[in-house]
Amino acid sequence: MKRHFVNPFKARGRWYKGNVHAHTTVSDGTRTPETLVDIYREAGYDFLSVTDHSTVADTSGLGSSGFLLVPGEEICVGRSQAGTLYHIVALGVEETLPFTDFDRELDPQRVVDHINEAGGIPILAHPYWSGLSHRDMMALERYHGVEIYNTSCDYERNTGLSASHIDGVIAAGRRPWIYAVDDHHGADRPNLPLDACGAWISVKAASLNRESIMESIRGGLFYSSTGPEIKDISIDGVISVECSPVKTISFVSTPSLGMKFHAMDEPLTGATYPGRPGETYVRVEVTDYMGRTAWSNPMYNET
Repeated sequence: MKRHFVNPFKARGRWYKGNVHAHTTVSDGTRTPETLVDIYREAGYDFLSVTDHSTVADTSGLGSSGFLLVPGEEICVGRSQAGTLYHIVALGVEETLPFTDFDRELDPQRVVDHINEAGGIPILAHPYWSGLSHRDMMALERYHGVEIYNTSCDYERNTGLSASHIDGVIAAGRRPWIYAVDDHHGADRPNLPLDACGAWISVKAASLNRESIMESIRGGLFYSSTGPEIKDISIDGVISVECSPVKTISFVSTPSLGMKFHAMDEPLTGATYPGRPGETYVRVEVTDYMGRTAWSNPMYNET
C-alpha cells in the first residue's frame, strides 16, 4: 500500500502561525482592523487575513517585518437543501469579488471558480453552522479546503466542529485540505469568550511574505490546531506521530476503520498506527486534557 501525504514536517522552512478568517468593523465585526491586528500580533501570531463580507478591507500599513497581512474576503451565496447560504472565504484575493453578497440565486460554483482564477484560495466555511448537507458539499468542486473548526461558531452556537462533514466528502472521493480558523466577530454578551486567537493554521514556509505563505498553504504545507502541537508525522510502512503531551491520539479513517489511542498513566507524546485493509485515507487528530485539538491534513492510500 502506498500512502500519498504532503508532509509539512519534512519540508524545508520554518513554522508560521496564522488565522485566515476574521471580521472587523469594515463589515460585521466589532473591532477595527488596527485593533484586531494588535490582538493577533500580541498573541504571537505571524500572519492574519481580514476577510470581511462584501469587500477586501484596506489593511495597508498595518503589517510589519514580523507580522504579515494577507488580503481576503468572505461571501455568502446560493441555497443549500435547508435553504441556507454557502459561506466561502476567498483567501489571498486582492480585489473585491464581483458578486453580490447574500445572493441566494447565485451558483456558489461561480464564486469558487472566480476565486481560483483570481489566484486566491477558496475555503468552504463552517459547514455545520451553515447547515450544509453532504449533498450540498458534493455539489461544489475545486474548493481548496473546508473549515474543520471555527472558534466563533463554537463559542456562540456550539456548531464549530465540522469533522464529520469533512470525513463524508473525503470518503466520497474528494480531497479537501483542513483548516481551523477563528472567524472573529467579537460579539459582546455575558458568558461569551472572545472569539480571537483560539484557532490557527501552522504553515511551513520559506519566509514570512505573502507569496511564500500562499504557496505553502496552496500546497498543503500546514496543519491546524486550537492548542496542541504536532511535532512530526512519518510514514514508513506505518504512520508515526509525535506531539506535545495529549490525552488522545486518533487516526481517523474510512468509515468503521481507523484507531484511537488513550493516555492511561501518563500523557501521550506519540503513537504508531499500522493501518487497516480497506482504508482510503487517514488523518490525525490529537486532543489534550483541556479538550483542545490539532488536526493534520489527510494522507491518502493509493494502490
